[in-house]
This record gives sequence, structure tokens and C-alpha cells, in this order.
Amino acid sequence: MREHEEIRRDRISTPEKIRVYRARLGKKGSLDLPSRLAKKLAAAGQDRLEIVENRGALEVRPSLHTLARVYIEPTSRCNLACRTCIRNTWAETPGDMESETFARLLRQLRGFRHLESVMFGGFGEPTAHPRILDMIGKVKALGIRVEMTTNGTLLDDTMLAGLIRNRLDRLWISFDAAEEARFETIRKGARFRAVLESLRRLRSMSGKRHRPIALGLAFVVMKRNIDDLKSIEELAQTVGADKVLVSNVLPYSSDMEKEMLCLLTLTTDTFTFAPGKIEMSLPRLDISSLTREALFHLLQGYENLTLMGNKVYAPSQQCRFVQERTTVVRWDGQVSPCMGLLHAHITYLYGNERKISSYGLGDIRRSTLRKIWNSEGYKAFREKVRAFEFSPCHVCGGCTLVDENKEDCFGNTFPVCGACLWAQGVIQCP
Repeated sequence: MREHEEIRRDRISTPEKIRVYRARLGKKGSLDLPSRLAKKLAAAGQDRLEIVENRGALEVRPSLHTLARVYIEPTSRCNLACRTCIRNTWAETPGDMESETFARLLRQLRGFRHLESVMFGGFGEPTAHPRILDMIGKVKALGIRVEMTTNGTLLDDTMLAGLIRNRLDRLWISFDAAEEARFETIRKGARFRAVLESLRRLRSMSGKRHRPIALGLAFVVMKRNIDDLKSIEELAQTVGADKVLVSNVLPYSSDMEKEMLCLLTLTTDTFTFAPGKIEMSLPRLDISSLTREALFHLLQGYENLTLMGNKVYAPSQQCRFVQERTTVVRWDGQVSPCMGLLHAHITYLYGNERKISSYGLGDIRRSTLRKIWNSEGYKAFREKVRAFEFSPCHVCGGCTLVDENKEDCFGNTFPVCGACLWAQGVIQCP
């Protein structure tokens, strides 16, 4: 019996493939998994898998406590002063990851047999680190997928050639506008045409490889640039990007809160799944002037809408970092469970200022990532976040507990995640 086969998801619209695995069910209910699938699910020994039943389908999820993805923040420095960045609220001294810290981390990564990818990112500009190319190459030598996010301003020919030479798999570029003047107003210090030209050169240089570097665009959407979404696909095609990831702006100031396009969506969470709420399933329909008004009415705050049984809303009350078995290593060696708790910052919602304290679970300079990841405290945190029994602080302003992420009215203690905009599906990272 073949372990797996690949089929086209849609033979007309996309070349993307689905991998189908075949397994045997034993007499006593045991499941004999193909070796490749067992590795993918991190299933070995006492690892516990999750099996979710939904609409007649079974979804098998890997063990929550096996590490699959690591974000590495090479630096918290940045050469730009973007209006959308939480670094505007920092009182921290920026810094670079030291060579010895990275060397320790590299040795520690070798011990995770289920590790699939590393993302060089964080809240600084990775290409500003003087040894970023060496860091990429050494992680890639471990045989795992390597990605990086950048503002694109330091991609000179030396950097581009180094990314290709060190076999970077995917590069994410921040583009918060598809129009030159708006781009340069939002991303202060960047030059639109210069970034475009760097990406064109990368496409040309990378195209000579057997496997060129894949490109993705990261777009922070606001009221001032919402119309640019109409042109973002054309921009992606111009630079050779095959993916666009759109996020709402993180409201680190009252001005940024006024730029948000998701405040109504956040409040509808309270009513969407109320008892008696009707689920409506639509077929594929033309999106046209004839259907626009009716579809707009259904989509506006109606998150029980489905297309042929497929829900159209983004999951909320759920942490992607935990679900996707991810951890984040800050430039100074501190280990955080997510981007939202990596650095202290301020957010604003409904006029309320909320101080977010950073949360570290250990330091790789004094311990190891394996010990930190497998610690009882970190395991308990992942279980707690998976349950997500936090008070809905993202829609509440009724008490002073909303002013910080220290505790909530459900009795949870630091860090509380009820107001986390990543968990509410409005902020996302590559």
C-alpha cells in the first residue's frame, strides 16, 4: 500500500496539491500511521494527538507540546520609523543578538526532531544585523525551512546574493501601500521605487536557481490605504510574489485606533454564537452589482455564514502561535510564547489604554530551549491558552483590569490573553 498520494486541490484554478495519507485501523482501534505522517504529526511514544470532528470530517492535529516553528529576532533595531510599528511606544534599549547567543541557540535547535521552520523576524529589521546572512546559512544547514521578513530597504546586491547563496526559502516584504506617495508616508525612510527595483533584481538573480526564493508581501491595512488592496495583486505580480498576507494595524496610539477597520468585527464576537443563532449556507455566487447589496448585508456582522458549509469568518479566541507549536527567541535570548508578548508595548481599544507587559519563560543563555519548552510552566501555559477561558477584555471597558494584561475578572493571572488582537484574528504575522 502506498503511504501517500498527491492530488490537485483544484485542477483549474491552482497547481497546489493536497497530500493524502493512507493508514490501517487495527482491531482494537489502534491506528497504524505511515512513517512520514507519524513524523509530520510528531507522533511517537506518549505523544497525544488531537482528533477534531467537524461536519463529518476528522481533523488530526499534532501534539501541542512538540516544537515545530521558531521565530528568531536577530535585532530590535530598525532603520525606519513606520507609523504602524509598536516600537513607537517602547522605552527599551535596542540591541542585536550576540554571536555566542546565536551559537548556543543553533546547537539547541539540533535537538528538536520535529522542527519544521525558522522565521527571522521580530520587531526589528533582520537585515540590519551584521551577520544575518551567516545566521540564515547556518540554520539552513540544519535541513529545515528558513524564512525572513524585511522592510526591503537594505536589499543591495551583496545582500541579495547572500540570501540566494545561503538558500533562503521565502522572503516576506512589508508593503503597506501600492502607491508611491502613500507608501513613503506610512513607511518613513523607505523609498518605494528602490524597494521595487531590489525585488525585481532578486527575482532575476534568484530565477537562475533550481529553487528560487519565494516572495510574499505583508500588508498592514488601515482606513488610509484600504483602496490599495485593489492594486495589491498587481503589485505582487510585478515583483514576483505568490502570497499576500494582510493584517490590521496594531493600535499603539489613539490615532492608530482610529485607523482600524475591525472594531465592528470585534464587537460582533459577543453575539455571533449566541443560542438560537441561525447558520446560513450559501453556494458559489457571482460577486457583482446585482448581488453586492445582499451579500454585504449577510457578511456584515453575520459570522455564522458559510459557503457550502465552509465558514467564512476568521477563528477568534485562539492563539495561532500555540496551535502551530511556535516559540519566539528575542534578540537577548529571552524565550516568549508569541509575538504579542515579546516586548512591552501599549495598545488602545475603544479609547482605553492597555499596557502590555512582555512575558518570558526562560533565557537560552542560562538554560536550553529544550528545557524551557518542556518546562511545566510552559506546558501549562500552552494548555491554558488552548482552552482560552479568558475574559473578553477586547470588548470590555467596565473595570480597571482592562488597563493591563496582569489579571482578568475570570480569575486568570499574568499573562492574560483575552484582549490579544492576534488571538482575536485581527493581527497576523508571516
